[in-house]
Amino acid sequence: MKKSVSRARVIIVLIGFPLIFLIMALVTGEWRYMTWTIPPALMSCWTALFVLRKQEER
Repeated sequence: MKKSVSRARVIIVLIGFPLIFLIMALVTGEWRYMTWTIPPALMSCWTALFVLRKQEER
């Protein structure tokens, strides 16, 4: 898979997950969805971005 495609997917997930959880929290009124799901999603996406960046440097 091309690195630009991988990076695009990671960025889409990085933006998409918080957006999905924000919509879910707005609809249900339960903000715990945001507080318990956003940090793990962001940490995994940032890790993937750093790994992709390190692979591109090689």
